[in-house]
Amino acid sequence: MNNPLILIIEDEKMLRENIAGIVTHFGFRVISSGSGEEGIKMAMESLPALIICDIMLPGIDGFDVFKRIKQNSQLSAVAFIFLTAKSTRSDTRMGMDMGADDYLTKPFTKEELINSIKARLEKISKLRATELKKDELIETALEKMTSLTKAERKVFNKISEGLTTPQIAQKLFLSQKTIENHRVNISRKLNLSGPNSLISFALRVRALSSNNHFPDNFPPVSSH
Repeated sequence: MNNPLILIIEDEKMLRENIAGIVTHFGFRVISSGSGEEGIKMAMESLPALIICDIMLPGIDGFDVFKRIKQNSQLSAVAFIFLTAKSTRSDTRMGMDMGADDYLTKPFTKEELINSIKARLEKISKLRATELKKDELIETALEKMTSLTKAERKVFNKISEGLTTPQIAQKLFLSQKTIENHRVNISRKLNLSGPNSLISFALRVRALSSNNHFPDNFPPVSSH
């Protein structure tokens, strides 16, 4: 992740500027706000990779900022680090239970701040790389779906509905042996391996079909 943007939401001006200076020194781009309301607006406009937010803010507090941020689909994956002067276990637990990525108690060192930021950004990069790889595999498999026969498509449709081999055999008036052969052929044509790979892929395709995420030249899976 090259030169990611970091948003700092902290009402104490000196601390906010100090954090901004440290973060900038280590090569990150920085924007900052002194209130939760303004911070949320800046986040929605700038889409930062990571947000550092104090809990005790004028107006809406850090917890409310977190909730509002995570409700936005474009910001749902943003990394979030809480800052607080409190060190009580209950306060820390509340922030982490909400889904925050980290929690720094004031005063914290420059090293603690930067290490937390780097760890969170590295985690985001790995998750994005994993999701990209999954999307590429899905797209490749979808392209191969056109190679399935009509009978195989029917079996695939039933697999995408979560039906087992005996249930599919009953629904399609075929033997379980025939269904198993179709499953083997489908997995081979789609280059899927592993005991549950076909099931996982079929369920994923059904979800994509519901959300209309198929390529333009690919017909969605019918539920009939």
